[in-house]
Amino acid sequence: MIRRDITMNDKEMIHNSARLFKILGDETRLSILHLLSKAEANVSTIVNHIGIEQSNASHQLKILKDHRLIQSRREGKSVVYFPDDNHIYEILDQVFAHIKEDTDTE
Repeated sequence: MIRRDITMNDKEMIHNSARLFKILGDETRLSILHLLSKAEANVSTIVNHIGIEQSNASHQLKILKDHRLIQSRREGKSVVYFPDDNHIYEILDQVFAHIKEDTDTE
């Protein structure tokens, strides 16, 4: 067995990864990311599809944007949200496929 000590860079990567998983561990944020993986949306569309209050949607969108999971652009009076990085959506696709496998075997 090869033993390798965890370096400071590894510790930082693990810390940042844990923070990312904490962000992804919220059902509302996952619902927003799932919705945005299918189509760009403004806050009203997100609120209507997910069934949350606008203030909650805005709060969750800020968290997702601060962690570079989504981006936004202004279109007239509306702000449209869309994916920032496909890596996250690839991870989510793998997670959803894993969950689907578990439910298909039950």
